[in-house]
Amino acid sequence: MTTISSFAAGSYITNRNTQNIVNLKDQIDTLSTQLSTGRASETYGGLGSGRVTSLSAHATLSALDGYDAAIDSAKTRVALASASVSQVIQLSTTLGTGLSNNILGSASATTNAQLARTTLDAALDTLNQQSAGQYLFGGRITDVPPVLSSDTILKGDAAKGLAGLTTLVQDQKAADLGAPDNTGRLKLTPAPAGGTTLRLGEDPNDPTGESRANFGFRFAQAPVATGTGIAVTQNSASAPTTAALNRAPQVGESFRVVVNQPDGSQKTLDLTVRNPVPAGSTDSFPLYPSAAAASAALNALGGAGGEVASFQSAATPAITATFSGGQPAAYDIAVNAQPNPGDTVTISLKLHDGTTTKVTLTAKAPPATGSPGEFVIGADTAATAQNLGNTLKTALQTAASGPLSASSTTRASKDFFAGSPVAGFEPRRITTSASGSPVFAQAPQNKTVIWYQGEDSGTAARDTATVRIGANRDLAVGGRANEPAFQEALAGMAALAVEMLADPAGAVTNDRFAALADRTSAILTNAKTSPGLPEIASDYSLASAALSSAEDHNRTTRATLQDSLDGIETAPMEDVAAKLLAVQNRLQASYQVTSMLSKLSLVNYL
Repeated sequence: MTTISSFAAGSYITNRNTQNIVNLKDQIDTLSTQLSTGRASETYGGLGSGRVTSLSAHATLSALDGYDAAIDSAKTRVALASASVSQVIQLSTTLGTGLSNNILGSASATTNAQLARTTLDAALDTLNQQSAGQYLFGGRITDVPPVLSSDTILKGDAAKGLAGLTTLVQDQKAADLGAPDNTGRLKLTPAPAGGTTLRLGEDPNDPTGESRANFGFRFAQAPVATGTGIAVTQNSASAPTTAALNRAPQVGESFRVVVNQPDGSQKTLDLTVRNPVPAGSTDSFPLYPSAAAASAALNALGGAGGEVASFQSAATPAITATFSGGQPAAYDIAVNAQPNPGDTVTISLKLHDGTTTKVTLTAKAPPATGSPGEFVIGADTAATAQNLGNTLKTALQTAASGPLSASSTTRASKDFFAGSPVAGFEPRRITTSASGSPVFAQAPQNKTVIWYQGEDSGTAARDTATVRIGANRDLAVGGRANEPAFQEALAGMAALAVEMLADPAGAVTNDRFAALADRTSAILTNAKTSPGLPEIASDYSLASAALSSAEDHNRTTRATLQDSLDGIETAPMEDVAAKLLAVQNRLQASYQVTSMLSKLSLVNYL
């Protein structure tokens, strides 16, 4: 129901004047408030059409405050991460430069190992860097140190029954040497009594070739003899081993395969079955309909002239591989006539780290006793063949205890640091095959300490931590201590540090350590070669620049929005004061007129 107020004749002017006075009073109140607060209105409704702009601007400014807070935190994180990478680079450079320039050569092997241990400790401490209570190099796991101490890494965790790097190096050395002859798993059959032909071949006691694919020496080429007295003929040609899977891996299953490349080096591949395989993926294995098809694809990973060396998986049920087909190479070295002094026999050997070494034997006329690398020409060809065999065995043992032993250390160190907390990707461990030959276990779980305790999901390391620096912009600033470049650097440092621990008999000569130093120097150099540590450092440098750029952009945006808000929400003091004075004068005049009208009567009018 609507009520219609009464209307008295002649009251219109009075009511209108009263309303004008009330309106002027409201204007004075509003202007007084603006004068005291400096704001155009105390409510968004009072801003009129400007309220939409004001609301939008305040929302953006609030978001900018959040972005700036995130940027400030990220700048500290990125600066610390960048400094950590630079420190690892510096440590690698200092150690590597000393090795390359032979500055450390004047010191004993023990002193050099101690220096490497100190460098390793510093690198591990650097990778345990924190920012605001969060570890920077553990991926998405930020509440626990991402890397273990050097003592646990080198010596293992006896309480948990987990071996450390020292055990891995000792096992690798033993497998590579091949007791009892210690000739790098090469079989030397001396010439029989009165005979003139000896035979040198790769390990013949390995029916599958799996052991030869991983341990000891292999021929880089056929032995070469100078002169006409000694002849070399091939007894058997080498054939690569092949792997046959017990079943076709299924989508989502992962496995680690190590392949021998044509140059003799080994490459580790951590693969996951995906269907379809994403474009550009380097860690995917296609889905195959049968075990035979999957096995063919697996053997092709080594490329032309390559072969599968080892296979491991943690799938349930497990995927296993059976090795077969490997054939050892062997050569007959016959002394058909007495060699001339200075004639040589050269054996070129491949190591499983991609390097080669040569054993060269030189004929010497009697009465020379035969120094290392020399064999004495005997009274007849049979005696010469006997001397050649004895000298060759000693030379092979020397090569096995030198370059091969150094290779054992670096290979075991790289295997150890390639170990991951992901099931199936643990460090390789050596076991014994049915034939008694050493092979790598296909189920190495729960046998070795895992040096990296962070997250390892396979995603890009930088993507493990992101920061929102704009309305539609996220910046990746994460990191993992087990990125390949870090693995390489730590493996080089640890290989030097572990050598003395792995040989408690103290038989590490400076010559052997020098061979190890050469390989370690190459590993450290590789870690500093792009893509490597410099690329990681570049990622953080670019992130730092992006943070600074975003901060500048946010500052400019804030200033622009604030200017816009000032035009809408701020009441200029001079204008408000002038308007207030004008309204006060109008109100005063209205009061006076109203007062005069209230006293008006017919008598006063007349």
